[in-house]
Amino acid sequence: MSIKEEFYKRLSLFVIISTIIISAIAIVAGRNIVINDMKDKGDSIARILSSVALDSMLIYDYVTMERYVREVVNDKNIISLSVIRSDGEIIAKAESRKTGEESYSLRYPIKIGESAIGIIDISFSMERVNSISKRIIISAVVFIVIVHSIAFIVNNMIINRLIILPVRSLMQAVRSLRDGSLHNRIEIHSKNEFGNLASAFNEMADTIERNFKEIKEKQLEIQAEKGKIETIVKSLADGLFVTNMDGSIVTFNPAAVVITGYSEEEVIGRQCEDIFKTRLCEDACALHNKDKTICNKESEIITKDGQRRIVSVSSAIIRRWDGAILGGVQLFRDITEEKQKQAMMCHAEKLAAIGQLSAGLAHEINNPLGNILGYARLMLKDRSLNDKQRERLKIISEQAEKAGMIVNGLLNYSRQQEFKMERVSVNNIIDSVIKLLSLEAEKNNIKILTDISDVRDIKADKRQIEQVLFNIIINAIQAIGSDGIIQINTSMKEDNYVEIRIKDTGHGIAPEHISKIFDPFFTTKPVNKGTGLGLAVCMGIIKEHNGTIDVESKYGDGATFIIKLPVYA
Repeated sequence: MSIKEEFYKRLSLFVIISTIIISAIAIVAGRNIVINDMKDKGDSIARILSSVALDSMLIYDYVTMERYVREVVNDKNIISLSVIRSDGEIIAKAESRKTGEESYSLRYPIKIGESAIGIIDISFSMERVNSISKRIIISAVVFIVIVHSIAFIVNNMIINRLIILPVRSLMQAVRSLRDGSLHNRIEIHSKNEFGNLASAFNEMADTIERNFKEIKEKQLEIQAEKGKIETIVKSLADGLFVTNMDGSIVTFNPAAVVITGYSEEEVIGRQCEDIFKTRLCEDACALHNKDKTICNKESEIITKDGQRRIVSVSSAIIRRWDGAILGGVQLFRDITEEKQKQAMMCHAEKLAAIGQLSAGLAHEINNPLGNILGYARLMLKDRSLNDKQRERLKIISEQAEKAGMIVNGLLNYSRQQEFKMERVSVNNIIDSVIKLLSLEAEKNNIKILTDISDVRDIKADKRQIEQVLFNIIINAIQAIGSDGIIQINTSMKEDNYVEIRIKDTGHGIAPEHISKIFDPFFTTKPVNKGTGLGLAVCMGIIKEHNGTIDVESKYGDGATFIIKLPVYA
């Protein structure tokens, strides 16, 4: 219900109640006046009748009394009139034709001195009283209607001017403010309460508009900063993920997608333990280390395709302004290749040290071996030696030659020799090596198959490359034993390298041996069947040619050696 309706309802109720009360008072007052008038009239009639009745009773002239009574009853306001003696006998009585109407009775005594000798009973009609009451009621109703109508018109004008219009303006301004129109204001036409309210509203709207502008500016600043942070997070080369208090991942940047192989949709909302499947969360997750910040702690993750990667993790707690913990942020970097490079550098330093030691030993041993071999051969020319002595000198000579071969291998490994670099054809070198080893392969029922592409020439020492291919192919023949295949392929690579792949069907290389096969003196062959220098020498030669040599093998399924050499510029 509106204010206007509520006001009119209360005003109408007030007017009606007031009118009813006033009308009731007026009716009671009017009735009292009429009744008092009837009493006065009754007193006058009673005094006259008392004198007449007294005289008539004294002389027993009841006829005269009867005539007076009938004359009095002719008054339209009198219904009946009786004169009753003290013993109860009615000595005169008259009634008008209005019997049965509402009446008002009055009794007056007839006295002689202090003694009552009779009673005069007069009944007045209430028609006049009721008529006056009706007129009062009708007047009150008319008064109510007139006053109410006037009050409605006047109050309507007053309420519209003083209340309804200001309230409508205020409501319209509030709706505009609610809908975002912060520039609307209320026009102030008065200095009453509504004027004060409009002024307060305008001040509030000014404050809201000013605050809204400030908030808008802050939002733009926050959005700009958020955009910067998002750009930084997305452009990070390191993986980053953010977890909430439950440990569920809520942010996963593109670098993390690349490192782990999981898409952002696959990890959002999941626990980090479910994703990485390692101790990373226990070792370096911020939520598990609330009292400290983790910096570059090594841990491991398992990628989507099952690879185990070494990562360096840094993490910190994210706190609200009041210090409450909101979650954690983890930054991780894939250092698997770095660790491999470190291992390779350590390995290279170790091999370099071995090479230097080998070169020194080779030079120191080479001269004594040469002397031993020379003297042994010189003594073999002595015709006075018997067969037993000659056989022992041959053994000395053979062992000296074998030691010399080991020394030459050490010299080759340590690269203490000069290479004759020239333009050579890889395919021609492969053909020549296959011809040298064809008899050995046929003897063991091993087929050497080739898939030779038209590749560019390389800059190399022909003899050294022949040695590399010879060592690898002879190792393949020995690994197969008998009944197998050696496949040799050549191809060009986009980075101007010629690639040579030599694949055998031997028993392969055990996983624990793959990282060691290029180490000097490492061999899986039986004692006295190899020195362990062959592949080490091959690696030294290939590196000297600025190339690479690698191996792929699955134990029980053969091995593939991959050699890459730069083309002739």
